[in-house]
Amino acid sequence: MQKKHLYLLLLIAGTAFWGISFTFVKVGIGAGSPFVFLFYKFLIAAFCLAFVFFRQLKLISVKTLKITFLIGVPLLAGTVLQTIGLQYTTVSNAAFITGLDVLLIPILKFLIYKKKIENKIWIACILALIGLYIIVVKDGLSLNSGDVLIVACAFGFAFYVLQVGKYATEENPIPAVILLMLFCAFGCLILALFDEASVWLPNTNGFWRGVLFAAIPATAFMYAVQNVGRRYLGEEKVALTYLFEPVFATIAGVFILGEDFTYQVLAGGLLIISAMFISEINFKKNPSKN
Repeated sequence: MQKKHLYLLLLIAGTAFWGISFTFVKVGIGAGSPFVFLFYKFLIAAFCLAFVFFRQLKLISVKTLKITFLIGVPLLAGTVLQTIGLQYTTVSNAAFITGLDVLLIPILKFLIYKKKIENKIWIACILALIGLYIIVVKDGLSLNSGDVLIVACAFGFAFYVLQVGKYATEENPIPAVILLMLFCAFGCLILALFDEASVWLPNTNGFWRGVLFAAIPATAFMYAVQNVGRRYLGEEKVALTYLFEPVFATIAGVFILGEDFTYQVLAGGLLIISAMFISEINFKKNPSKN
C-alpha cells in the first residue's frame, strides 16, 4: 500500500476518533469544570507523543517555541469554547457547527491576507448558513448559548488552521506538536485554578474514560497523523476527510447518549456537509486524458 493511501485511511480513522470523542467529552465534563478535563487531556497527549517521538525532542529550538505559541493560542481558544459549548448543546449540533471552520478559512484568508474568494466559497457559505439556521435556530431567532459558543470555537479552529498552514513547510512538525499539547495543557491549568467548579480527582462515571479517549486516539494519534500525513496528501484531500467527523459524532451521540436525531438536524447537517464538500472540490481541474 502506498504511503498516501495509508495516511488517507489513518486520517479517516482519526476523524472517526474526533467525532466519537464529542460523546466522551460531553459525558466526561458533566456538570464539572471543563478546564480540568482539558488539562488532563492535553497533558496525557503530550506525554504519549513525547514517549513515541522521544528522539525528536532534541530538535526543539527557539523557533519551535515561537511557532508553538502562534498556533497554540487559537487552538486553545477553540478547544475551550467547544468544550464549554458541549455542556449546553447536543453532540450533533456541536459537530456540524464546528465543521463551519472549513468555510471560515478562505474567508479569513481574504480578510487577513487579501486572497481572492472563489465563487464556489460564496455558494458554500450560503448553503452552510442555511444549514446552520435549520439546526440551531429555534423559537424564532433565538440561539442556544451552547451553539453560540460552538460558532465562536469554529473561528478559533479556523485561525489555528491558518497558522498551521503558515508554518507547514517546517521539516519536523512533531516537536512543535508536542510543545503545542503542553502549551494547551498549561493554559487549561491556569483556567482551572480560577474555576470554583474544579475538582482535580473527579470520582464521576465517565471522566477518566473520556479523558483517555480524548487524549490518546482523538488528540495524540490524530495530531501526529495530521501533521506527518501532510507530506503525502494534498490539502484538498486532508480537508475532505474532515467531512466524516460530524457523521461519526452524530452516530455516537444517537447510539451512546440516546440523543434525538430529527429531520431538522439531518437536513441542516446535509447542507453543511454539502457546503464543505463544494468548498474543497477543484471544479476547474482538467480530467485526466487516456
